[in-house]
Amino acid sequence: MANKQIVFADRLVGFSVQNGLARLDFAVNAGQVKDKDGKTGQRMEITSQLVMPLDAFVNAVAMQQNALKQVASRAQQVAGKDKTEAKAEAGDKAEKAEKAEKAPKAKK
Repeated sequence: MANKQIVFADRLVGFSVQNGLARLDFAVNAGQVKDKDGKTGQRMEITSQLVMPLDAFVNAVAMQQNALKQVASRAQQVAGKDKTEAKAEAGDKAEKAEKAEKAPKAKK
């Protein structure tokens, strides 16, 4: 039985197709570096490469696209709920303010 390996990557930094195989290079953040203009940037270090047949790669991309659609849908649902809740809160505040204006004021 094969051992499962967990690979962490901060980003995909390279991709190529060779001899019917997709090769993906993954990297981790390896600190900051300054360029010749003195600007600070991130230095990435390639730590692993995933090699897979093209048909498997195409299937993996389709799975990722589906997952992305689900995440976007959930984000829209949450945003919609937040808007609905905000409108409800605004309505409650307006209602309370209106009641407060109509209520007889106590004499001091």
